[in-house]
Amino acid sequence: MIARRDFTTRLVSRNELSPTCFRIELETAQPMTAAPGQFGMLACGDGLDPLLRRPFSIGGVRPAGAGSAVELLVKEVGKGTALLRRLALGSELRFLAPLGNSFTLAAATPLALVAGGIGLPPILFAAERLAALGNRFDLFLGAATAAELLVLDRCAAAAHAAGGELVVTTDDGSRGEAGFVTAALGRRLAAGRSYGRALACGPTPMLAALTALARDSGMECELSLEEPMACGVGVCLSCVVDLADGHRVPSCKEGPVFSTARLAPRWWR
Repeated sequence: MIARRDFTTRLVSRNELSPTCFRIELETAQPMTAAPGQFGMLACGDGLDPLLRRPFSIGGVRPAGAGSAVELLVKEVGKGTALLRRLALGSELRFLAPLGNSFTLAAATPLALVAGGIGLPPILFAAERLAALGNRFDLFLGAATAAELLVLDRCAAAAHAAGGELVVTTDDGSRGEAGFVTAALGRRLAAGRSYGRALACGPTPMLAALTALARDSGMECELSLEEPMACGVGVCLSCVVDLADGHRVPSCKEGPVFSTARLAPRWWR
C-alpha cells in the first residue's frame, strides 16, 4: 500500500472539457505516487467554506520538477466543484492522497475497461498504464450525449497503443453506438468476444448492470464505486458498502475498488 500524505498543492492548469466537466492539474513539491483506482480528498479553497474536502479519483500522476503533477477530471455538481472551476491559477490547495486501493492490472488479458460519464478518470489512468505495459484491452466509453464525452483523443490513443478497440456510446445516439455502454459490451460478449477481467467506474445503475452481465458471462469484474465520502479515511462511515458475506465496510478504506464477487446481492438483482 502506498503511504498517504497531506500534500500542499498548487493549481497550475485548468481546461474545459464539456459543458459540465473540466480538467485540473495540481503540482506537489514532494514526489507522489498512485495506482489506477486510488483517489484523494481535495480542499476546494483556502477557507472553511466549504468545510469538507471533496473526493476525486486520480486521473494520472507524472514527475514534475522535484515533485509531481496530479491530474483530476472534475464534474461541476455543487458548491465545491463550482469553486474549483473558478479558482485562480496558482492557488494552493490541500490534497490528502493517495487513498484507497487500486485496480488489478496484472494478467487476465485481454481486459474490458468500462467508463460511464465522469467515471472516466480511474479508467483512463488504467488504460494509459496498461498501454505502457503492453497489455491488451478494449475501452468502452459511455456518456449521456456527445457533448459529455471526455478526452476522446487520449482514449483512442491508449486503445490503439494496446492493440484494442475504443467503443463509444451515447444514451441519445448523438455519437457512436446508441444506448448504454453496458449494452455495447454485452453485444460483444454475445458475439463471442471474451475478456479475462472487466474494470469499471461510473454511475451506480451502470455498475449494477455490469455486475449482472459479468455474473451471467462468468467474467471477473472490478468496480470503482462512487459512494459519498466526507473524510476518506474510514472515520465518518458515510460511504459504507454491503458485502456478500453480510459485513458492511467503508468504501474509502476497503475500496473504492471491489470485486463484484465481494458485493451484496443488491448489485446484481
